[in-house]
Amino acid sequence: MTETSDEELMLAFAQHDQNSFEQLYARHKDALYRYFRRHLSNESTCQELYQDLWMNIIKSKENYKVTAKFTTWMYTLAHNRLVDWYRRNKLETKSFESNTDESDTDGSIDWDPADEFQTKRLSKHLKSAIEKLPFDQREVFLLHQEAMLSLPQIADMLEEGIEKIKSRYRYAINKLRNNLENLR
Repeated sequence: MTETSDEELMLAFAQHDQNSFEQLYARHKDALYRYFRRHLSNESTCQELYQDLWMNIIKSKENYKVTAKFTTWMYTLAHNRLVDWYRRNKLETKSFESNTDESDTDGSIDWDPADEFQTKRLSKHLKSAIEKLPFDQREVFLLHQEAMLSLPQIADMLEEGIEKIKSRYRYAINKLRNNLENLR
């Protein structure tokens, strides 16, 4: 039995099939929340944007048309909501950096895969490194890694050239790699 596509579920939800919405929500709730959480360090702001987005999806059900993958449409809404939040709070999206306190680590890690403590520390460093990426690079990285969108889909979604998106992704990967290599 083949799994019902996201697009089919959204169209069924538009016809008042509540079960279809529940399936969509179950499929995407975790990744969508992580998308907001990786951008913002404030838990209540993440919750607010996350809930607003799901409300927008519910309100948009009657007008939903399959013009792209559902995830592309959903993350376009999420991206727009995030950019609106930055603007409303007068934060510059191009240079926004997290205010994460880095003073709790000494910057050195001896990587031992069997050591759960070291794994947690590396995870913390990776999250911090992602938060430090410039907004445009972080956005492309998270849409590709968290939302599982292809780089061409991201280019279409952000209305940018594919080469610019590839470049942002490459810069993000290199910065993350350099940041993590400096931990050794």
